[in-house]
Amino acid sequence: MPKPIEGLIPPGGHHYMESDVKITGSSYKNLLENVTNYRAENHLSLGDVEGDVTNYICGNWPHFCHGVDMVVVTSVTSPTGRSELMNDISTWARNILHSNERTQLVSDELAEQRAKICRQCPNNVNWRGGCSSCIAATDRICASIRNARDTKSSQVLGGCKLLRHDNRTAIFFDKDKLSESNDLPEFCWLNNK
Repeated sequence: MPKPIEGLIPPGGHHYMESDVKITGSSYKNLLENVTNYRAENHLSLGDVEGDVTNYICGNWPHFCHGVDMVVVTSVTSPTGRSELMNDISTWARNILHSNERTQLVSDELAEQRAKICRQCPNNVNWRGGCSSCIAATDRICASIRNARDTKSSQVLGGCKLLRHDNRTAIFFDKDKLSESNDLPEFCWLNNK
């Protein structure tokens, strides 16, 4: 029979759902006591408290239990190019956010022209992959430094594989605030003076 690993805390803390009532505990053993007390106080059959709680925890989170046969073990992979780009974009955005310089943004019309160029570029790649909370945090920082502005075309932009920035955000910045590279395609808006 599966048994919860007592040192691990399931998502939402140690808890058990008795019909529509959530019973919580400070530990697995405390949860068992609280379920027993709840059933006694509400004139419910005590039944097999430990079996019910164990089935609830191991049924919802089998990786939090010993003796569960159907747990899928996955290997840990090294960072992908996408997650490395996301980390670079996050660092780029945080550096701008924490700099003491006031960032002047360009007009929506100019940003839209730039977005149309980036959309066609093979170096515009999707950087949103892997850790969902990391993606959300990076998106929030990027939105913050561009004052949550977007254009018609900007919402589908990814990151620049060469300059390691978020294109959706970079299109709103003056060129002198962005990195330079000799490897940019001829049609890149950063090449146009």
